[in-house]
Amino acid sequence: MEELERVKKFLELAPESEVDEYALNNLKNRLYRWKNAEIEYLADIEYYINGKRYDRLLDAFYEVEDLKKVKIKFLKPNIDGPWNFSKPTKEIKEKEGKGICKTFDYDPTSFDSWITADYCELDKVMIRAFISDFFVPISIQTKSQYHRAEEVPRQYDPHLKKLRELWSDIRDGVVPFGIRLSLYTKNERYPLIIDPIKDKVKPHPLSSVNKLESAEREPIDYMNFDKILAWMDFPDLVKKIFEFLFETGKTPVYDIAGRLNTDQTVTKNNLKTLEKEKLVEKKKDVHYKVNTEMLAKKAKELPGG
Repeated sequence: MEELERVKKFLELAPESEVDEYALNNLKNRLYRWKNAEIEYLADIEYYINGKRYDRLLDAFYEVEDLKKVKIKFLKPNIDGPWNFSKPTKEIKEKEGKGICKTFDYDPTSFDSWITADYCELDKVMIRAFISDFFVPISIQTKSQYHRAEEVPRQYDPHLKKLRELWSDIRDGVVPFGIRLSLYTKNERYPLIIDPIKDKVKPHPLSSVNKLESAEREPIDYMNFDKILAWMDFPDLVKKIFEFLFETGKTPVYDIAGRLNTDQTVTKNNLKTLEKEKLVEKKKDVHYKVNTEMLAKKAKELPGG
């Protein structure tokens, strides 16, 4: 499998003591799950890293020690794909955390609208990112130090970072299966999620949810939320509920369950995880909302806060 060979080569960047047959088998299993996930990708990607063009981001991670500047171009859009909670983007340029981004109003009825849009909006943006899905090799010797699987500590703690800092993390042996870019303008933030093994744009986790009127947020709220989302070591459904509440504001539990296509009891149980962290609040026994004050407090406590 082509992907396996490229990812195995990437393991040369990891600590040699952690790369053994046990770690390799775990990587194969992880790659198998990735390959069999049903994902309707949104666009292809090509990269210019320090001025050199790359078709494969893993190749760039492997070859380039220090990221100085990056340009990302988005090609071959899936015009029927789920674009909810993402913003159609033509190009991003970044250097030292700042850059420009070209976006436009997406017309799903016309392929030409992507390539030759009559009007393309150009924004100055601050760009941050975190690894949303990853694999870190752990040897059988390290694993054997723990009695149960749940005792094995997390091998990498994701945090919202500049691309240059994230680059260094990955070159230390963190195999990325998903990278979430957060682009901040003066008034808003929107994410783009990259599959760096497939080199395509993935749909937003909430892409199957009909876009609702967004809650009013201050610019700093977006960054605080992204810092917490990056840090979270919770199941995917907890993260989806958290992001849904952040995007929509105060919402009754039956509406959360209905829009995320989950059972109300399951939804309540997952909300308890967020309540325990004081990240969401219950109002009048039915409605839930994100606690933005706690977001700010926890975000400040995190690295780079």
